[in-house]
Amino acid sequence: MTIDRLVIWMVLLSGVVFLVRSLSTKPPQWGWSIVSGAILAITGTLLAIASVGLAAWIGGMLWGIFLLFPVLGLRRVNGLFREERYQAASRLAQAIAILHPADGWPERVGVLQALTVAKGGDIEKGRSLLQIYQTPKTVLGRSAIVLEYWMRGAWDELLDWLRSRPEREQDANLMLYYLRCLGETAQVNEMLRVFPSIDETLRRLGDIDRLNQARLFALAFCGETQQIYRLFEGELSNYSVSNQQFWIATSQMVAGRTRQAQQMLGALQKDCDPVLRRAIAWRLNQTQLDFKTHFSDYSARVLSALKLQLSQEARYSGRISGKTALATWGLIGLNAAVFLLELRLGGSENLWVLYQLGALVPEEVWAGEWWRVVTATFLHFGIPHLAMNMFGLYILGQFVESRIGMGRFLLTYFASGVGSMAFIALLALRGGETQFVVGASGAVMGLIGAVAAIFWQGWRQEKAQIAKDRLRSILFVIAIQAAFDLSIPEICFLCHASGAVLGFITANLLLWRKS
Repeated sequence: MTIDRLVIWMVLLSGVVFLVRSLSTKPPQWGWSIVSGAILAITGTLLAIASVGLAAWIGGMLWGIFLLFPVLGLRRVNGLFREERYQAASRLAQAIAILHPADGWPERVGVLQALTVAKGGDIEKGRSLLQIYQTPKTVLGRSAIVLEYWMRGAWDELLDWLRSRPEREQDANLMLYYLRCLGETAQVNEMLRVFPSIDETLRRLGDIDRLNQARLFALAFCGETQQIYRLFEGELSNYSVSNQQFWIATSQMVAGRTRQAQQMLGALQKDCDPVLRRAIAWRLNQTQLDFKTHFSDYSARVLSALKLQLSQEARYSGRISGKTALATWGLIGLNAAVFLLELRLGGSENLWVLYQLGALVPEEVWAGEWWRVVTATFLHFGIPHLAMNMFGLYILGQFVESRIGMGRFLLTYFASGVGSMAFIALLALRGGETQFVVGASGAVMGLIGAVAAIFWQGWRQEKAQIAKDRLRSILFVIAIQAAFDLSIPEICFLCHASGAVLGFITANLLLWRKS
């Protein structure tokens, strides 16, 4: 395996994914599709007429500038938007618009500038700037209309406008504001009636940011203060402090803690931007927000299902919380220490050094040196080999260890790593050329198998939708890894495949015993 080949794989695979996704949206995102298609064409042409190195260098550079930077930039723009740092978001969006003049980026810059002006105190000027972009014919144009109502705090008027728009069933932003309008106008049962369909649509679109905002609105207008705190500690942690306080106070008011909520809103109103000040005034003018006593049976079931969903996501989302994953860090440290020993004895790419330290040579194993199936999992051929395996161990190990415990994690790791080495030694009995195998790849692939087992059990036992979704993603990763392994002769495909299978089987048995 070489860095050039790795870069080629990354460019081609991500380019195809971008192309398919940009063409499958409604309407298609022509800017992304043209850019990704051009990068694929240039990289493919260079592969055909020039060298792999040149194709990797030029393709990787184009990929970084025109795909990676805009994608990371878009994520950061959305984050700055939620933090209400509109000016910083506008500047970053301007840089992205230079690379992507299509897909509405210049107009997005204008909308962010209008929000900057409004947050600075001049709401009327901000509204006038938004009017330039307002049109019901485009997604951005409809967002500009919604934001103008939001600036004025005109929730009744916005609700009437949303009900008149047929695009509400497809436009994620309109769905989100429709949900909030129902809550703001005390129509909580109607809000919970439409919530499941909005939740399903946003999930299908992969719009996780708006999905979590929709959950925030539903929980706040149902008085679920503890659930609101959990959202702000996790998925919505980048909300501004003032916005967090506003929604916590809203949930407290709904739950009947009116005086405490009014005090929080009153203190917040003294030092906030004009738009939030209008939202607070609207909230304080609402005489009664305790709608829990008016819940229908259906609303209660929807709220209960949402809370269960959040509980399941906390277990299967991949977020690491609680104690430090000591076993994971211990294994990373041990692998690093062995690598330093390789360097000290003559180099990590010196085959004699690796042989002396315990590389897997099947003939030697069958001659009695069984310890090689263990020691080979801690040896690595060069820095890239070590770095890739340790990165995988860092990402996967913490999750697996936090979910099944240190002892079961170590058992899964060694069963996969040592088992995959033993499998290679067993295959050597059939004959063939001498093999020389090192690396923790089998153990790391075993952790991927373990992750698949965790999600499989979550789907089978709890019917957790997030576990089912994550299981599909893991299977896709395994398929891509298999194709990658088969295309590069230097990689031991059977080590990886056997490690993944052993990890899945071991973790399933341990989870079954645990349950």
